[in-house]
Amino acid sequence: MKIVTVNKILVDLLRNNLPNLHGGKPYVYVDYPRVDATFPRASVTHVGGNLTPIAVGEVVTSTDGHTFALLSTLDFDIDVWVKMDNRATIDGTTYVGTKLRDELADRIIQILIENKKTLKEDYGILDVEVLGVYSHPLDEDLMLHRKTITIRITSERVKSE
Repeated sequence: MKIVTVNKILVDLLRNNLPNLHGGKPYVYVDYPRVDATFPRASVTHVGGNLTPIAVGEVVTSTDGHTFALLSTLDFDIDVWVKMDNRATIDGTTYVGTKLRDELADRIIQILIENKKTLKEDYGILDVEVLGVYSHPLDEDLMLHRKTITIRITSERVKSE
């Protein structure tokens, strides 16, 4: 599966499942958003990956006739960006600053875990792993709190891709 395709799948999944904080305007971006974009926001950025043979000298044919020879692992950072004074009410609870950042990060992880079956059935994604969750120091110039969720997407690579 191509990187741009996986990136779009992840962005769409998050846009469709995260709470609406901006009156219908999307706040999940492909790659890093512009500095003047609205806050809070999230970004999905490809950061690495690899292709490995499924087995030495082996190819696998799926039920729909595609031939696979490689296992693709793609790593993405999902960043949650919140201004120090950002406030949002989600399911009746008001969150501010780092609490809002952490709530959105927790929901993103939950969405990824709960949608593994859908991702497999709809897109052939074999697995979604959360590799790590990291908080960044306060960006004092922009008064921004940020948290990074690093995930790994595993899928089969169609030989003709």
